[in-house]
Amino acid sequence: MLFSKSSQLMLRHSKKFKRKRVFFSGNIQDSFPIYLSTLKTKINFQKYSDYINFKKNNVKNINIYNNLLVSDDMVKNCDTIIYYWPKNKSEAQFQFINLISCLPINTQIFIVGDNSSGIKSAPLILKKWITLYKIDNAKHSILMTGLLERKKKFILEDFFKTHVWENFSIKSLPGVFGNKKIDEGSKLLVSTFSKNITGKILDVGCGTGFLSVSLLHRAPNVMITLIDNNIVALKCSEATLDINKLSGRVLCSDFYSNISEKFDLIISNPPFHDDLKVNFDIVKKIVCDSVKHLNFRGELRFVTNSCFNYHFLLKKMFKKYFIITRTNKYKIYQAFLN
Repeated sequence: MLFSKSSQLMLRHSKKFKRKRVFFSGNIQDSFPIYLSTLKTKINFQKYSDYINFKKNNVKNINIYNNLLVSDDMVKNCDTIIYYWPKNKSEAQFQFINLISCLPINTQIFIVGDNSSGIKSAPLILKKWITLYKIDNAKHSILMTGLLERKKKFILEDFFKTHVWENFSIKSLPGVFGNKKIDEGSKLLVSTFSKNITGKILDVGCGTGFLSVSLLHRAPNVMITLIDNNIVALKCSEATLDINKLSGRVLCSDFYSNISEKFDLIISNPPFHDDLKVNFDIVKKIVCDSVKHLNFRGELRFVTNSCFNYHFLLKKMFKKYFIITRTNKYKIYQAFLN
């Protein structure tokens, strides 16, 4: 089994956890929690795909969750936390404060992460609640530990940002694409929307819900479904729809895994990064699998960086395709099934 660099570092300290009740949280990227010998193991995943893949292992004595927030009940009887540091510092603080709001004082916390994730800043970011000490540094990763010294009440609404654009509001939480500002590529895609769009729409990787809400403002009679693999993103999309008094169906789905119907239009601003790594397979899967979920004469419309070329892929999957607009940074592909 191939472990991430952070999990390989954790493996060197596995003896520490044999008599511990461990709760895993954060940016878990592999199946290391299955192989760590403990008295009890609990895991909370942010990504639906990780949750599903873990459940397939059918491991006994491990509780697996896919919850937006950690609760008192989830961490009940756990005496040790293993937290995988994400690449986004505000996301780390968001998750950590939620976590410690449910823990008793003196709970031992281990924080591990890749050097490139910014983990070196963890002691400063978390100093109000825990004093962290580095106990190992290898595999381009760092492992720190400390005892929880203070708790903090967690209020979800405190972490929401609200962006205003074209007289409507976009709600966002840390770690979700578009949290700092509305993405320029998304704005370019929205500029191609018009009142002439009709029927059933699918927003793949909905994030904050910006694309869907923009489309609903231009074409209020469409029926829109928003899907994302990240439960935090789904919460943002729900909040964005609510604040704008708009309706849409919001579903948790790993790409099209929970989608069985067909649509007239699929829209997306697909990422080309998976955590810290470039991953073009995300775009490839969105494009290739879209044909199974498009009606006759259905359309796929997505934004990508101007430097990336998807002509070969689109020519293979679609009868015709176009670049309908572009800037020096982004371009919008439009592809038709028939």
